[in-house]
Amino acid sequence: MGKRTKIVATVGPTCASEDVLASMAHAGMDLARINTAHGSPVDHERYVELARAAERATDRPLGIMLDTQGPKVRLGELPGEVRLAPGDEVILGKGGLPLRQEDLPRYVPVGKRVLLGEGAVELIVVEQSPRALRCRVLRGGVVSSGKGVNVPEVELPYPSLTPADRDSLRMAAELGVEYVALSFVKSPADVDGARKYLKGRARVIAKVELKVAAERMEEIVSAADGVMVARGDLGVEIGPYHVPVVQKRLVDLCNARAKPVIVATQMLRSMVESPVPTRAEVNDVATAVWDGADGVMLSEETAAGRYPVEAVRAMAEAAQAAEESGIPIRVPGLVPELVGQIPGACAVAAVGIARDIGARAIICATVSGWTARLVASLRPDMPVVAATPDGGVARALALVWGVIPLTIAPTEGTDALAEVSIQAAKERGIVEKGDRVVFTAGLPFWKAGTTNLVRVLTV
Repeated sequence: MGKRTKIVATVGPTCASEDVLASMAHAGMDLARINTAHGSPVDHERYVELARAAERATDRPLGIMLDTQGPKVRLGELPGEVRLAPGDEVILGKGGLPLRQEDLPRYVPVGKRVLLGEGAVELIVVEQSPRALRCRVLRGGVVSSGKGVNVPEVELPYPSLTPADRDSLRMAAELGVEYVALSFVKSPADVDGARKYLKGRARVIAKVELKVAAERMEEIVSAADGVMVARGDLGVEIGPYHVPVVQKRLVDLCNARAKPVIVATQMLRSMVESPVPTRAEVNDVATAVWDGADGVMLSEETAAGRYPVEAVRAMAEAAQAAEESGIPIRVPGLVPELVGQIPGACAVAAVGIARDIGARAIICATVSGWTARLVASLRPDMPVVAATPDGGVARALALVWGVIPLTIAPTEGTDALAEVSIQAAKERGIVEKGDRVVFTAGLPFWKAGTTNLVRVLTV
């Protein structure tokens, strides 16, 4: 059956060609991520075009996610590397290590910790002024231009959407990408703000990477179309030892609401330089699979690493091995308000019937993807086929665990819809004559979110 956990791979200089991206898709990439923190808008548009070309070359839906840069606080330009030793005093801001956000010292009182370079260097503020912070080094290290600055104990007032992010959102809407990953989300209002620029043309994935976002995760999951567990900044904000708990809680929250969730950051980091992953990295992928993640993500491994295709292949093999291990995938079940509605009840019934009769597949005819997401959230043993007349919906469903999206011609009538959907699955080799399948759909078909039909059919 192949892997069922989806792979998000970041496009960058290493893989920015149609041939390499097509090879990555053949190896198991389901969603191409474009990180606007690197490169220019011209680069980003070119990456979208390359991903669409790779989709045509592989003849299967391949989604695209544009990742906003967000208001990341960073050091300014330095003449070279600066080494800081424990006990040293250092000025952060005017007259010392420059800051891109020059007003940062206004918001960080004495006694608060400041982390530099993804938490590698730790400072404590001993004196505050409007333009500079005098700090003592608690944990030393080397810093350089552009390194990140985190203040985990202070909620900074910077809005989640910068002017550059607003431009990225407009571009995402114009180019028709399936998802936008919104960086440094603090509240549901940030998600709502992004939607105004997208105008319904892309789905919002909220990145949980701030302490305040972890504290408000339930509200954010409810507001967003999906979530990314962005473990890099999150580990700096809340400490690395608390990240696994947040990861499990976020995955559960998303699965219970039938919303896709991605686990990201340093999953196969060694493969930037090595053609094979470490044992610990393979275990990390397996843990995300068993937690119930829809997708696992590669960042610099594919964007800047030496082995982008091998990294995708290794992640696919790790995910499939975990899925086939016999260890059950965590399934929290749908929240009561979904089970109490007809679409959720039909999804639960479809999965139960499919297991009881040994169905070869569950085939969901869908115009919005909602039916397939509900069914997939229950992690059934058999393939979940999503037959849709909308190519954009098919590409969006490429992110959803276990879903095989197929594009069908617009069809009227229940019998005709079932016939066309089953034929599409048959042509892809998913089912064959004599197989029993469970077919789900909503009537009227062209009205989204109306799942109200479950039938057992024989191919």
